[in-house]
Amino acid sequence: MNIAIFSETIDVTNGHGNITYELCRALHARGVSFTLFLPRDEKVFGAYPFPVRRELPSYIFRVYTPKALPHFFGSVDLAGFDLVHCLLAFPHSFFAMRMAKKYKLPFLMGGQGTFAVLPLTYPLERRMLLASYRAAKEIMVPSEFTKAKILEYAKSPVAPISIVHNGVNFSRFEKEPDLSALRARYAGKKVLLTVGGLKRRKGQDIVLRALPEVLKRHPDARYVLVGSGDKQEWLESIARELGVAEAVEFVGQKTGEDLVRYFYLADVYVHTPRVNNLNFEGFGIVYLEAGACGKPSVATDAGGIRDAVLDGQTGLVAADGDIAGVASAINRLLDDPMLAKRLGEAGKAYAREHDWDAIAAQFIERYERYIP
Repeated sequence: MNIAIFSETIDVTNGHGNITYELCRALHARGVSFTLFLPRDEKVFGAYPFPVRRELPSYIFRVYTPKALPHFFGSVDLAGFDLVHCLLAFPHSFFAMRMAKKYKLPFLMGGQGTFAVLPLTYPLERRMLLASYRAAKEIMVPSEFTKAKILEYAKSPVAPISIVHNGVNFSRFEKEPDLSALRARYAGKKVLLTVGGLKRRKGQDIVLRALPEVLKRHPDARYVLVGSGDKQEWLESIARELGVAEAVEFVGQKTGEDLVRYFYLADVYVHTPRVNNLNFEGFGIVYLEAGACGKPSVATDAGGIRDAVLDGQTGLVAADGDIAGVASAINRLLDDPMLAKRLGEAGKAYAREHDWDAIAAQFIERYERYIP
């Protein structure tokens, strides 16, 4: 079989690019023949072990004017392919759907969080996305929440929707790196860690608002935020207003082994996103990354989080926006190291089950099912 895979990005520093790269890496390792199609203006990062063609239209979330439409009525040569798989919902699913029809190929598509649902609230984008959802043989989404939202906002029949969780590159996080410098820096401290863009949807402010209650019981707690974004000043002002600034540290973007070190440094991984209108986490790969390092998570029941964190098994889940609940969950884990260890060990097993190799196998099974 030979698969044409469509995506908007391969930049591993963002969620969609991470999914694209890791799935393609795993498919290649399994010997699957495929070509990754990306937008013409997409930046690539060195050479890849699999073929990449930059021939798709530029990424446009809103098709504001008719001038944008020709981007999605172009063409690419798919001669020799057996199936088209668009990893993400909008906008390239429409282009991929058209190409699949032109070449009479089976068409599969995915949907990740916000971008699988929000376009359904705009008239033109709705028509384009619904056409994709109806033409697909199957729609794969990472969580029950995403599936429910697609069905709620589609308000009409679409292709069958199945759940295929996102994965984690388990081997990247499996072994603890040298932490001597970080441990010396945070000696005697209980480290709470959040990794992600500094934006309102990620919910770092919820952790900050929970911190005064945590510090009453655990004055040695320190909240470390890894990531960058335009809300850092807002978050810093909240920390100052709450009087917890000395217990909060913004360390910026971390990649590679540096990021792995921070996961291993943490006593508890705390990530409390919110659903902001239709902006939501479709899954939450970062919980699997924390789990791969043996760390328990504290999360909020927002978006697809319950597919990534098993409440009471791999972490503790508070209600969306529940500041007191987040504080209580953090204190519970800091109070009970044995509970934290048990949840962390279960989180590691859950992450191992979600290695991208296992996730790739689920996609391969579907390729084989739909190729004549």
